[in-house]
Amino acid sequence: MDKMIQKHLKKISQKEEKFLQKPGGSLLKPLTDKVEDKIPSGLYEKLQQAFYLGFKVVFEKGNGIIEKTYDRDELTINHTVYDQSFDLLDKKKGLKGLNKLAGQSRLRNLGITALEGTGLGLLGIGLPDIPVFIGVVLKSVYEIALSYGYDYRTGDEQYFILKLLEAALAPEEKRAECNEQVDKLIGFFTRQVAIGYDLDGQMRQTADCFATDMLCIKFLQGLPLVGIVGGPANVMYCKKISDYARLKYQKRYLLQKETGKPTVTAEKGDTAAAQTALEP
Repeated sequence: MDKMIQKHLKKISQKEEKFLQKPGGSLLKPLTDKVEDKIPSGLYEKLQQAFYLGFKVVFEKGNGIIEKTYDRDELTINHTVYDQSFDLLDKKKGLKGLNKLAGQSRLRNLGITALEGTGLGLLGIGLPDIPVFIGVVLKSVYEIALSYGYDYRTGDEQYFILKLLEAALAPEEKRAECNEQVDKLIGFFTRQVAIGYDLDGQMRQTADCFATDMLCIKFLQGLPLVGIVGGPANVMYCKKISDYARLKYQKRYLLQKETGKPTVTAEKGDTAAAQTALEP
């Protein structure tokens, strides 16, 4: 293995360990613990459905709208420049450029998330902000994907992104398993192994994970004035997700470079094949 790639993969592995060891629960746990018993029955089901419909609408109709908020062509050109630098000139400088490219988009999107969450929170708007929140989160992940040379418009990449989102917010007892499933997908794509996947089923699974982790936050965000916590909460969630996405896309890029194989779109197969492939 190339020494430079090995060095960076080791750093990524160390960051992954820190991610797996972080305590579980909501990102604003001390605050949410105080209101947990005040949450009305049925809110979880509404929240789960809202997240599912949010993912469904964005993947089916919203990508074009999201793409109007950044320059896709510019990101693609910049990736090509740094990618060629990695291949032909200096691996270290090329990777540094790609990481910087992915990091710049992350900072912009955290600012957008703060404004969106705080503004709606002051008005006591919780559930209706979910499509907007999902749009900003996916915008961040899309830009990270493009920075490393991956096209989020393909079915297999959307499935991978949903797996990323699920793992980023997975409860402590399921985090290692979800992280392992993401790594298995990276391995399949790197080796050009076609897998089956159930996109709709994964949207529901990821929606369930979001609803579970963000239940108390969304309840608070639905209260006028108190809902101002929506701003910092949304930023914290967006940061956690985008940090994890950057880690995994960088890992995928480096493993792909080590094998010398190009990015490949997996073919869609049956649901059973996808579930079997991702079993621990």
